[in-house]
Amino acid sequence: MKLSDGIEQFVSSKREAGVAYIQPAFMLLRFNRQVGDVQLNEITSQDVSTFLDLSSVRPYTWHAKYNLLRRLFEHWTGLGSMPRLPMPLKRVTVRTGFLPYVYNTSEILRLLEGTAKNQTNGACALGARPFRVILFILFTTGATLGEVVQLKRRDIDVKRRIITVCTARTRRRRDVPVSADVCKILREYLKWRFDSRESDGYLFLKKSGQAVDPVSFRNYFRTLVRRCGVRRRDGMGGWPRISDFRTSFAAHRISEWLKNGANMSQMLPALAAYLGQLGMNSVDRYLRLTPERFRKQLIALSPRRGRCHWRDDETLMRFLAAL
Repeated sequence: MKLSDGIEQFVSSKREAGVAYIQPAFMLLRFNRQVGDVQLNEITSQDVSTFLDLSSVRPYTWHAKYNLLRRLFEHWTGLGSMPRLPMPLKRVTVRTGFLPYVYNTSEILRLLEGTAKNQTNGACALGARPFRVILFILFTTGATLGEVVQLKRRDIDVKRRIITVCTARTRRRRDVPVSADVCKILREYLKWRFDSRESDGYLFLKKSGQAVDPVSFRNYFRTLVRRCGVRRRDGMGGWPRISDFRTSFAAHRISEWLKNGANMSQMLPALAAYLGQLGMNSVDRYLRLTPERFRKQLIALSPRRGRCHWRDDETLMRFLAAL
């Protein structure tokens, strides 16, 4: 079997199971172009190593590509189309010290206000108003950029105060409750965006009438943060990212709950469900991003190794309850 056929059937099996598999499919096609359309049983570990080391990538990306190819080869090895797994030795996982950034309220306001000047250039493909509303939704809901740019008119229920988002990777849909203030902004935007003849359509369009794509929007955002001078304040290198809006949403919610003495055993699972995340591990990392006056105690009290969970630590729970 040719590699291209093997990739096509493997990706189809994933999508039939309900997984969008967009980015992994793109990565597998890049591997196909690099190696050539050879027979599956002709692929060598050197071919895989050359692809993995083709460019300087972060350790996380290297391991993601490695695990993806391994799953592809295990699939066809199990079906007898490959005699062995042509995988090189896996690199030792190095825990990164990188942390997402948490925007404060003044920085968010600067970015929202900066969209007007940032998009004044006639060459800009996206107008200031949709740009500003996208940022507003990202910060107030914690949704991902991919979820927000795919929103359509039917996904906004201002009467029930609910936004229905769809995760591209899994195609799962979930209802996200929003505040009255968010609904007011959305109601005004809907009135501006749609006329009486258009019953449905994407909320956010470029000036050309095309839907906004995440890649272009990230480019617009990189220009915006530099023009507004919003830099990281935590000593980490680089500029704040669009994905940090999701982190900021979670960190601000946790900080507010800690101040108000909320039951974290109840609130953190609720936060995970609200963000559309599976399992508690994906939410636990946000504890590290709470304000500095909480971080030292949380790190000292929260168990990090073994099968223990932070909720099982009585000392930690007493500390949180006493805040």
